[in-house]
Amino acid sequence: MSFVRNRLAVHEGWNRMTLDPPGTRRGLAALLRDPLLHYLLIGLALTAAFGVLRTGPAGEDELRIQVDAARIQWLHRSWEARWQRPPTAVELRGLVDDHVRQEVLYRTGLAMGLDRDDEVFRRRIQQKIEMMTEDLATQVQPAEVELQAFLETHLDVYRVPEQRGFSHIYFNRDARGDEAFVAATELLAELQASPAAPVRAAELGDRFMLAHEFEPLPRQRVGREFGEAFATALFGLAPGSWQGPVASAYGLHLVRVDEVTPGREPELAEVRDEVRRDFLEAARQRAREEVYANLAREYTIAIDEEALDALPVTPAPSGNGR
Repeated sequence: MSFVRNRLAVHEGWNRMTLDPPGTRRGLAALLRDPLLHYLLIGLALTAAFGVLRTGPAGEDELRIQVDAARIQWLHRSWEARWQRPPTAVELRGLVDDHVRQEVLYRTGLAMGLDRDDEVFRRRIQQKIEMMTEDLATQVQPAEVELQAFLETHLDVYRVPEQRGFSHIYFNRDARGDEAFVAATELLAELQASPAAPVRAAELGDRFMLAHEFEPLPRQRVGREFGEAFATALFGLAPGSWQGPVASAYGLHLVRVDEVTPGREPELAEVRDEVRRDFLEAARQRAREEVYANLAREYTIAIDEEALDALPVTPAPSGNGR
């Protein structure tokens, strides 16, 4: 019936346009503002779309929308999962009606070619195919031997880093200026002259907002607390004696390395969760690339290399920059 109504709208609109031609009673500008003209154009487009659906390779199947028991059960479960209760009879009927409406408009849009050159639509389809591929790739859970092999292949990623515990005496450069360096070097000479004397770092130098003694920390954590320059200097010092001054984001420090925990290779039990997570991500990535490669072989891909080379590009960064 909708197909017939569209046909009637087309004829009615045409008759109105011929009875009231541009330049006579209303003019072209008025005609372009006429809502009936807009409806006429939409009707023409929809009529063409129905023609494509009826004459396409699938024929009448494209115009059949089947809402079977599996689809109705899926709509029911989706509602229940969202609202934590079954839908009412009216709500369930509304879900079915909405599904039919979506199918009607979706198929008509495809027939009209509205999906073409639509970056959002194309990206969404790409994502759905990749998500389907990833789901299949992670259905089989990795065995212990696979996790162990993955760990051994990527030991550098999971290596437990060296850690250092240290004490420090702080000198505030903002408050002291150049005198901070003088005071630090003078105190360092005193500490080195009596290496066996007990030292309470918190009682020397200036007040500091953080602690004066730290349990063993990895270099990355030290860098977050004091800055990368301080961390680099700390992990280059020999343990057991006061040294410095060492600059940080806060000022100057005399530093004593109290404990060194060497880096080591971990056992699988220590990093199983991280290894399993990374193993599955690698499986998803591998599946994406394999499926794409298989699909791409079915196509003839032609790239205009001359046009590609003719466009200006930004030079690639040197070194490790991105």
